[in-house]
Amino acid sequence: VGSLRTEEIRPPLDESIRQLSVDAGINVDIQIDGEPRRLSEAANHALFRAAQEGLTNIRKHAQANHSWVKLDFADPARTRLVIEDDGQGPSTQTSNAGFGLQGMNERIELLGGRVSSGPRHGGGFSLQVEVPA
Repeated sequence: VGSLRTEEIRPPLDESIRQLSVDAGINVDIQIDGEPRRLSEAANHALFRAAQEGLTNIRKHAQANHSWVKLDFADPARTRLVIEDDGQGPSTQTSNAGFGLQGMNERIELLGGRVSSGPRHGGGFSLQVEVPA
């Protein structure tokens, strides 16, 4: 958890997410929609941490065969990150919400963004994060 809170300057988000997917050690397809653009450091950091948390959760909990990361720059007013997998889906125990998702929600809300997550249609899990561009 401590490493998720480390502050550092990062390369552009699309490059960082490509590297995260390599480091995750899981099968990840990456899709970039729209022209990648430089974001504020706060937005870049928050979306990077969301991707890091999402991919870590897939590796640790999902028992997935495949995962997808979509980074959407198409709307100039927002940037959207979607992480999905074909794994076992969310636990039936809703009382034990993880600190990572809680921290992600707090970080994104401070930017005026939103986070949604839950079962993916067709099985697995979906995490959607959106921040103002």
